[in-house]
Amino acid sequence: MLITLIRTNLRMLMRQRTLIITSLGLAVLSILIFGALFGSNQSTTTTIGVVDEDHSAISQQITSQLQKSAALSITMGNFNDEQQALLNGHRDAIIVMPAGFGSQVIKGLAHMQVYYDQSNPISAAATRLTVQAIVDSVNRAAAGKPGPVTLDEQGVAAHDLRPIDILTPGILGMLMMWANLSVGSDLVRWRDFGITRRLAATPLKPLTMISGQVTARLLLSVVQGIILMALAAWIFNVHIYGNLGLLLLVVTLGALTMLALGFAIASFIRRPEAAQSITLLISFPMMFLGGSYFDVGNSPSFIQPLIHVLPLYYLNDALRQIINNGAGWAAVQTSVLILLAWIVASLIVVWRGFKWL
Repeated sequence: MLITLIRTNLRMLMRQRTLIITSLGLAVLSILIFGALFGSNQSTTTTIGVVDEDHSAISQQITSQLQKSAALSITMGNFNDEQQALLNGHRDAIIVMPAGFGSQVIKGLAHMQVYYDQSNPISAAATRLTVQAIVDSVNRAAAGKPGPVTLDEQGVAAHDLRPIDILTPGILGMLMMWANLSVGSDLVRWRDFGITRRLAATPLKPLTMISGQVTARLLLSVVQGIILMALAAWIFNVHIYGNLGLLLLVVTLGALTMLALGFAIASFIRRPEAAQSITLLISFPMMFLGGSYFDVGNSPSFIQPLIHVLPLYYLNDALRQIINNGAGWAAVQTSVLILLAWIVASLIVVWRGFKWL
């Protein structure tokens, strides 16, 4: 009797595909994601902006040596552009070789100006060690001993940011994802229960129903976002340094992106259990690889292409630029355009595959 009961319960559990997918599937995804992010022996790449104001043979030789290093990603530009990139979090440090640097190296009196992103102390410490190693190498090549080049170090940050300040925009982006991506599961459930069939027999137009869903969820998302930011400001003294109108625009666009993805899911999934599973399998990796909890910029190179196609990554980046750095339209326009591209692509899927019945 007991064996029969156990066998029956096992059959019932095996029929619950949602349980199997969400329990085993999410556990496997956790191993894969965190293993990819933290289990690699591959060293991270340090992004350094180089400003060569000297244009001498020595400064060009130093730049050439930097570009040959596999551990460094070198960008060239003028000081203003590179400093803005540092403030926006796109550089780990800036090296400035001022006019006359080459001749000063020969005399043993050269000064190399280095600017670090001090808003991230851990990254700044690692970058400082990297730059110091670079300077030691230059010194040995120039004179066979330490000394000819000294560092003039300076910390740069748009604002003095704490971990909670950096985390809050990511949580806001994650909230937009969870609040809106589930629309796909709801629509599939309506279709499975015959609700959409009954609505189709009424004068209610499909576009009206979709508009109602979108508007209601957008309003809910904005209210939830306001509550979240109010709590962050009240309890943890988190500041919004950017324009509130631009922040509202990005939040709205992020919610619309997740809604469009949800509608796309409902376009090719027919069973509610499958829709819930697919939603979880999409949202769970995005939650971590999209940078909601931690910086994914130093993740292994093989996973970077996946990170840079996720809509949540660009939503979080735009939110951090506005909330943490007080950035304007120029700093977020790329992220906005990519979110718009996701909306358009999702709507094409909806247009070609969505069925009410």
